[in-house]
Amino acid sequence: MNTIYYVDDEEEGPARETSHPTFVALVSEDFYYDCTDDFSPFGSDDGYDTLAGLEEWYRDHGKKKPVVSEFLEELLDDWDFGLPENLIRAEVQVITEWLDEDNMHETYLHSECRARVATAFGQLKIAGQVDADILDEALAALRCQLWLNKRARIHYPQWQYADQELSRLTQMQSVLKQL
Repeated sequence: MNTIYYVDDEEEGPARETSHPTFVALVSEDFYYDCTDDFSPFGSDDGYDTLAGLEEWYRDHGKKKPVVSEFLEELLDDWDFGLPENLIRAEVQVITEWLDEDNMHETYLHSECRARVATAFGQLKIAGQVDADILDEALAALRCQLWLNKRARIHYPQWQYADQELSRLTQMQSVLKQL
């Protein structure tokens, strides 16, 4: 059985025409294909770099089914943000204490969450399915991002994009929960 992987034209970026039919059926909103929308899976630098790296990972593995969790582990190791293991699943107090240690920690946590979400949506876009461990990582990352959104509303009550981010996060969570 030949496995068909869907990868984007590097000049065009994500598009319905270069996406697995399962992905297209599950994500009807245009923001899933927008690489300039910071709240889409592939719109931030973290998300876009993750998708591009995952497409390359699939190309490098050819017909052999790639182990996507290895891709994600290598990516996060390369980024080397120094997050404590399983921080995205930690109690709120543990996350808060870590975030309060350094101003850059919030950026690092967001980056790792985005990479997990982009990996899941990238695998769905490329292969039409998401491995159980990747799905679990993405759902944990989305829960963490939802908490970070609540935290941002307290720390930055005038943040004009809080509702937009919350909407996108809940939409992505809803899609992944269908799998």
